[in-house]
Amino acid sequence: MLTYVVQPGDTLASIARRFNTTVERLVALNNISDPDRIDVGMVLTIEPEENGDAGGDPVATRIIGGLLYVLSTPRRTYRRGETISLTLAKVNIQNSPVTLNYPTGQRFDFVVLRDGREVWRWSHGRSFTQVAGRVVLRPGESQTFRVTWDQRNNAGNLVVPGNFVVRGYNVARGLAQQFVSLPVSIAPGMAPAPPPPAGVCPPGNLLRNPDLEEWRDVNTPDSWNGTNIFRTPLSCRGRFAAGMGAIPGRQATLTQSVPGSPGRLYQLSFSAREIPGRPPRGDFTLEAAVFFYDAQGRLISRADPVFSETSIPEACRRFSLTTGLSPARTGRVEVRFIFTPAAGNNNPVAIDEVDLRCI
Repeated sequence: MLTYVVQPGDTLASIARRFNTTVERLVALNNISDPDRIDVGMVLTIEPEENGDAGGDPVATRIIGGLLYVLSTPRRTYRRGETISLTLAKVNIQNSPVTLNYPTGQRFDFVVLRDGREVWRWSHGRSFTQVAGRVVLRPGESQTFRVTWDQRNNAGNLVVPGNFVVRGYNVARGLAQQFVSLPVSIAPGMAPAPPPPAGVCPPGNLLRNPDLEEWRDVNTPDSWNGTNIFRTPLSCRGRFAAGMGAIPGRQATLTQSVPGSPGRLYQLSFSAREIPGRPPRGDFTLEAAVFFYDAQGRLISRADPVFSETSIPEACRRFSLTTGLSPARTGRVEVRFIFTPAAGNNNPVAIDEVDLRCI
C-alpha cells in the first residue's frame, strides 16, 4: 500500500493508469462516493500491481529508492514502422522529500533490447550539459518524461519485427543502473512512407499538438518532451498552454522533433506570456531555437538565429524567427524552448500556439 496526494488536473482514471491499478479498486479502497469528483489535496490509498498489467494501457511499475517508477506505452503491439510512444514517471511515495543528484544535464534514459542485446538507446548520439544538477521531489510529487521511438536501431536502420523489451532509467547517482522494464512487440506490416524528397517542403504546420491542448497528464503534453513543465489554463488560445517552470527556480525545457529536409528555411512562431507568481518576481531567460539532426538522430547544428528574451509580457505576445538554410544531411528538425531562471525567480512562462513551417 502507498499514498498519493491528488494534484491539479488529476482524475481517478489518470491516477489508476499512473499507478497500474483500476478506478474500481481506487473507489473501493478510499470509499469514494462519486468517481467523477476528487478534490486537490485529497490523500488516496493505492495498491498498485507491481510489474503487472491492470488491463488498461500497458504499464509496468517498480519501487526503487523510495520512488515509484511507472513505465508505459499506449499498447503492447505495433505494426512495423509505427512510432512507439514511451513514458516514464517517477513519483515520490515517501512521507519525506527525496533528493536526486545528477552528474550531467541528463535526467532519464530509455533503452530497447532484443534477446538481451541493446538495439536502441534514447541518449545515443545526444549531448548533455556537463554540469551536475539536483532535483528534490516532495512527497507525492512526480516527474514525467516522454519520448518516441521510430523503430530504428542506434545505426539508424529499421529493426526487424519481433519481441523487444523497453527499459526506463532514472540516471541519478546511485540509481542509474536500476530500471523498470516493459515488453513490446512489432508485427510485420508496411514500412513507413519515405520522407519528402530533399528540398521539398510539406505544407502547413509540421508540429503535432501545436496548441498544446492534449495532455497525457498534468506534466506531459502529447507529442512533446519536456522537463519541469505543467499544464496551465492561462493560454493564449484554447483551454491550455504549456507552463515552463512548474518549479519556477529550476530550468525547464520543451521540445518536439519532426522530419526535415536539407537546403530549406524553417520559420518558427509561438505565443508566450509571463505568469506572475506569489509574490511576483520575474528574473529569467527564455530561449527558442531550432536544431538540425541527420536521419540517424545525430546533431548537425543549431540554427541561427536563436530567440532569447529576458522579459515576457503578462499578456500574450507573438514571436517569430526564420532560420538560415538547413544543412546537408538534415533528416530531422527539433524545436526547443529553454527556460532558465535566475536566483529568486518566481514567475513561470506559458508557451502556446507553436507553429513550425518549411518555407
